[in-house]
Amino acid sequence: MSGKKLLLAGLLFNTYWLIAVLGQQAYVWVLVLLVVACWLKFPGGIKSAVVIAAVGVFMDYFLSVYNIFSFGSSTLPSWLIMLWLGFGTFVWFMRTTITRYPAIIIGLLGGLGGSMSYFAGYRLQAVNWPQGVETTFLILFVLWLLFSLTLAVMMKRGIPNYL
Repeated sequence: MSGKKLLLAGLLFNTYWLIAVLGQQAYVWVLVLLVVACWLKFPGGIKSAVVIAAVGVFMDYFLSVYNIFSFGSSTLPSWLIMLWLGFGTFVWFMRTTITRYPAIIIGLLGGLGGSMSYFAGYRLQAVNWPQGVETTFLILFVLWLLFSLTLAVMMKRGIPNYL
């Protein structure tokens, strides 16, 4: 992926993230339209996005059940599920770039990026951290490091082929 395409993909995903986190339930329809449009244009990303989103939603559900963070309701918000589908699609776009780097680098970057993303959501009041900033950030960093490392290793090995 060229530098321009990499920058464009990053900017588009960050815009998608902002729509999800700032707009929350009010803009779920925009998130759905964006993901569906992307999948219509690039149908190869659907399986990857769904698998990654399912793992991410399970991780967030687990964290919510154990009161690591909360969203003010007993269920995960639909904007968060859409955010995971968008993230899964973004990872699919980035797959060739991701596989160029050592898995540990991707793991560390994912740990930092994932936990910082949730910290930004916390600061924007999209999520509550009942266990406090330090504890929650550390838990998120470790989980995102493991998630990103596992994803990078699977992608390098072609397991499954659509990742």
